[in-house]
Amino acid sequence: MIQVGLQHTTTQRIYRLIDSCCEPHQQLDSAYSSLDDAIGDAVAWIEDGIDSDPQCSLIGVEVRTGNGEWRTCRLPSLLVCPLLCVLPS
Repeated sequence: MIQVGLQHTTTQRIYRLIDSCCEPHQQLDSAYSSLDDAIGDAVAWIEDGIDSDPQCSLIGVEVRTGNGEWRTCRLPSLLVCPLLCVLPS
């Protein structure tokens, strides 16, 4: 009996943020090592209020595939929802 071994390669996933048109985000175009890092950076950028255009707040995420292409893993949407009421202090 001949046993053929499968070669397992571990590829680190790379993520990037995309805008409402599913293009690389102009202000947040970086490579992220995790989905949490990418979303965290986007939320921090939104909370800083650097761009007041609501379209800029629609952010999605792509992941790089093994062949180097990008695949959408989270469609652009609002990441931060405004509170509708004042919280007691």
